[in-house]
Amino acid sequence: MVPLEERIGYLARVSENAKLSAFNDFLSGKVYITASGQNSNESEEIFYGLIDAILSNNKLNFESYYNKKNKSKPSKGSPAPFVNDDFLIFSLISGIVKFNLDKTWIKDIVSIRNRNSITITFENILNENYYSTSNLPEIVFMFISINGQSLMTNDFVGFTYTRITGNVKLFENRSDFQILCSLKAYDTIFLLKDVPDKKEVDLLKKFNANFINRIKYISWIVQAMLFGLLVYAILKLPNYSPESIKFIDKYNYAFTIFGALGLSFLGNVIPVIRNTSQKIIMQLFGYPKEMLNDLKISNNS
Repeated sequence: MVPLEERIGYLARVSENAKLSAFNDFLSGKVYITASGQNSNESEEIFYGLIDAILSNNKLNFESYYNKKNKSKPSKGSPAPFVNDDFLIFSLISGIVKFNLDKTWIKDIVSIRNRNSITITFENILNENYYSTSNLPEIVFMFISINGQSLMTNDFVGFTYTRITGNVKLFENRSDFQILCSLKAYDTIFLLKDVPDKKEVDLLKKFNANFINRIKYISWIVQAMLFGLLVYAILKLPNYSPESIKFIDKYNYAFTIFGALGLSFLGNVIPVIRNTSQKIIMQLFGYPKEMLNDLKISNNS
């Protein structure tokens, strides 16, 4: 990757250019607001409208700006200036794919562009050939970030990161479009590097469910042992006097009522005791306290 001081200096220059700032904000998911008609040509006005429509997920607005452009029919012999405008073409491709519009016109436009790595990447994106080694992965990465996160595989993220960090001459190619895509892709990947993939998450969820079930079994065993000890203590340990036995026989009906009330009370309290004991055991086994606070243990399991 390029030195930090070069990056800072470059981004400072970007902030002074309306179009570059707009595209940089677009890659970051921010809506760029510009004063319409001030120092902007028609293509730039269309560009601003396209990226705003994409970010706001407004298909009708996108189509209104797109229809202003798709009436143009440049040829290989006399291409219009917008044909090689990487920013405009990328925004058109992104919106056309996002809103599932016909690709015929944009494919024709890309086919008459100057033949370079960016053009090849655009062609492959339109043909859904996202993982071709001929692509500039930073461009594909940003396209996927905008349009289809489900296409973002760990292998592709790793490949993109390797290519970007290995490009120490990024600023020498003079393509602001590629530079901005590279910088934003690098920042995004840097934040994603420690995030586990879906397979890891699924395995962790499975382990968590199994762990909780096993803790429940252990909790039941502990509760049964404690209850058994309590019953043993009540039945075996006390030595009742003859006077106590006569008193119990005399008021046996009252003890029966109190016993029923006691069982009813225990019936309400036992689920609370069970859940509390399960959570205590889970804490002893090192279960994260933050997750424990949100845990809901079923009383029926």
